Amino acid sequence: MINFTNKRLQLVYSAIPKGIERPVTAKEIKLKTGIPTRDVYSCINLLVTKYAVPIGGLRQEGKHGYFIATSKDELAEAITPLESHTRHMNERLTALKQIDI
Repeated sequence: MINFTNKRLQLVYSAIPKGIERPVTAKEIKLKTGIPTRDVYSCINLLVTKYAVPIGGLRQEGKHGYFIATSKDELAEAITPLESHTRHMNERLTALKQIDI
């Protein structure tokens, strides 16, 4: 168990399950911790980018939410949807830049 000096980070971290089997949604984290959803997203971002916690998100049929990856395979499951989303966002950005108004 990692201990954070920031209480919100600790609460969010503690609310996210280890392993991909039972991911938890941001709304569920909000209900469990009392932290507003927007702040839950910010905490998750900080946990990944500043503290290197391998938090992944699933967007599969019947299985969606956040989890802490416990293996390279689970980490790959976390990376795939982010790469896809990034690719689509880059396509949209390129298209917007080419629009002449």
